[in-house]
Amino acid sequence: MKKWTGKVMAGTVAAAVLFGGIGGLATAPKAFADDSSTVVPDVSRPLQKRVDVGLNSIVVMSSSIVDMSTDDLNQELRNGKSISDLARLRGIEQSELTDRLVTPMIKRIESALNQKTITDDEAEQLKQEVQDKVSAAVSKAGYQDKMQGVFAKKLKLKTQVDEESVAKVLGISQNELRSYFNDGKTIADIAKEKGLNEDQVIAGLKDELNASLKEFINKK
Repeated sequence: MKKWTGKVMAGTVAAAVLFGGIGGLATAPKAFADDSSTVVPDVSRPLQKRVDVGLNSIVVMSSSIVDMSTDDLNQELRNGKSISDLARLRGIEQSELTDRLVTPMIKRIESALNQKTITDDEAEQLKQEVQDKVSAAVSKAGYQDKMQGVFAKKLKLKTQVDEESVAKVLGISQNELRSYFNDGKTIADIAKEKGLNEDQVIAGLKDELNASLKEFINKK
């Protein structure tokens, strides 16, 4: 059975991580209005905290493109392969691979720009960063996603949730689930489209998490 792997911690942080997105944690936009009610970006907050484009989820996103589980893909990378090597074996050239990874990230940037979460200059900066980092990541032998951000040092609990279980809770197939992930969707995004709230999905997945949580709270 294929596994969908992530890192969570107990309590409210577990839910926040589960529904924050496979590749990093998104922070809600914060903006203020001036006297003319024109919304402008709050540039006092770090750019990375205003928009998460998914650069920490490149392996997760790539797994659906190359039709491999995240675990299997990570193992091949640890064995010295690059993501582009594995894609090429499946008839996907590096340019196509890069484009399919970059496209949903650019959409997130444009969405943040439309919502006035970031400025025009910041959007251009992010688009260049996305292109550069994705190109480097898919070419690098042994590349691994790295957790970053405010929760990075706290996420010590490793859990495995079956792709099959996630798909079942959402009422979709595993292939549909991977397609959604490839488009940059989070589980929360998919659930909303299917008329489910976060509590319903968490309740459906909690049995998958209970064993890992029990091991975690009893670990010496």
